[in-house]
Order: sequence, then structure tokens, then C-alpha cells
Amino acid sequence: MHYRVFFLLLITVFFSCQPDNKEAQFKIVYKNDREGKTLKGSKAELIRYIRGGAEIRIGWGGKGKSHRIEHLSDPIWIAVLDETEVIAHLDPQVLSRTDCDGLSANYADSILYHQEWRVVITTKGEFDAVWIDRNTNTLINRRPQNHVITWFAKGNSAEVPLFSTKNE
Repeated sequence: MHYRVFFLLLITVFFSCQPDNKEAQFKIVYKNDREGKTLKGSKAELIRYIRGGAEIRIGWGGKGKSHRIEHLSDPIWIAVLDETEVIAHLDPQVLSRTDCDGLSANYADSILYHQEWRVVITTKGEFDAVWIDRNTNTLINRRPQNHVITWFAKGNSAEVPLFSTKNE
């Protein structure tokens, strides 16, 4: 009987001491329209999360003639420019075919294997996509465009610039 009471007390203490870990969830910290105007949050908050080493995720989408598509990606490289703008590079992707009628994607088209898609996204709504031929390392196509872009963060934020040597 004493073991049951002890075990119950131990479980109660364990669960009551768990912190409310809101930092374990991604949250929207900034969203811009196609022209880079703020729709939600602030660039300053996004920059604080970047400086704190938080995980950043970027979402955007588009609407075609017969379908809509939404994307989420974790950037591989982020830069903060003059305390006001953020630039992020996405991981290069080997291209696949997308069947918009059947809503599926595949690598059945071997012609695309040598093509790689690279993107840079900014807090100004800029989305610059390039297609590279991986065999010849040449540019196949470049398509600069603008998108509504949503910036998510999960983790800590910090005020101090990453290059600062001061103990602020």
C-alpha cells in the first residue's frame, strides 16, 4: 500500500513540475504580403528569434488555374541585413513532376533528375527561384517572383546581434 501511495505521489510531482513549454511549438512571428508589407507580427521579432538560435520555418503558396499549393521549408542559411531584412536560402531540390489533376508527385520523368531547384526568400516578399543543370552546372531558368510569406519560429529569442562582442 505504501508503494502505491509513493508511486502516485511521485507521478503527481513529476507531472506538476513539467514546464509549460510553449517554445516547443512553431508559431508565426512574421507574415508579409507580396509587396513585403507586414500582415502579422514584426520583422524585429523574427530577427530576435534568429539571433536566439530558434528553428525557423518558412511557408508560402500559390494558386494556379485549377489548383492551389502550399509549401513549408526549413532554410539552410539565414542572413539579417542592417537590422531590418531577412534573407533565407532553401535546400536545393531535385525536381519532380507534379500531376495537378491527380494531386500527386513522382520522379518518373528521368529528364528532370539532373535539374535542381534553388530558392532565396526575403522578408520583402521576394522569392527568387532558379533551375540549375547539375551535370553542366549551368542556369536553365530563373523566375523571380513575389509571394505572401509566413515566417515561423520555435525556440528562444535574443536581442544581441550575433557578431556583437559586447556583453549586453
